[in-house]
Amino acid sequence: MVTQLDNRPRRFALRLASLPRGDQARKLAGSSDSALGQRLQSALGCWNGREETVLLEVASPLDESTTVEEEAAAAREANQLDRPGLTIFTDGSRLENGATGYAVTWKKGKSWKGHKTHMGWGQEAFDAECAALARALQVAATRSHTVGSVAIFTDAQAAIWRMTSNEPGPGQKYALEARKHIAALRTKEPNVQIEIRWCPSHQGIEGNEVADQWAKLAAGEPDAQGVEWLSTTNPDGSVSTRKFPLPRSLANVKRGFSEQKRENAKNWAKKQLARTRNRKYRPGEKTKPD
Repeated sequence: MVTQLDNRPRRFALRLASLPRGDQARKLAGSSDSALGQRLQSALGCWNGREETVLLEVASPLDESTTVEEEAAAAREANQLDRPGLTIFTDGSRLENGATGYAVTWKKGKSWKGHKTHMGWGQEAFDAECAALARALQVAATRSHTVGSVAIFTDAQAAIWRMTSNEPGPGQKYALEARKHIAALRTKEPNVQIEIRWCPSHQGIEGNEVADQWAKLAAGEPDAQGVEWLSTTNPDGSVSTRKFPLPRSLANVKRGFSEQKRENAKNWAKKQLARTRNRKYRPGEKTKPD
């Protein structure tokens, strides 16, 4: 019962934190003016701020096609060597220590070019995958020459579905960035074809394997040659390399709540067993609560 009571303010705080900016109920989770606000802030545990969402007056669909095919067909599509236009592969990674990063890569001649970006901590692989898709669209939109068509491959279906909606929720900011870059690209090339496609991971698809290796490097070795940190635009228009933490993502907050719930349930079970001296059952280290 104590574990259930502990989890209730966490679940309530997460629901409030996921509400769009300006929502009156959401302000409770960021207020320290009341006992309830203080308790919700404690439950969230976001010392460096948290991801915010916005409520748009009109939801805008993604002005491109998204494709998730059966695995064999998706692999064949990703392995096409004679695809016209620009083909980009993306991947995001979160290591065991919580460090995250993403990669965006494309082939130029016989070599691979692209970006490896470190995102710090307090993020999830989902955030990195979404950030990579938005960055890929930025790459396409800022090319100095016309591309005709753009195909972006990712092995993260959840990130693809996030891009199709700009509704409030985890990863919304990347969906909004994606729409901005698509609009910029269509301003330059009104008839450009843009598609985001799913490809299976670890199936020998060269672009996917390169993106996977680069994303892990970006997450785990932020000071390695070729790895960039996120940048931020200052009020005077200058750009600074960002080496301070990103606001904690909603997806990461949810992970933290799940891990705490699991730990609470395990501790509760151990106390009950010790109290009843029941030696027939011991919860395993990886046992998860229902």
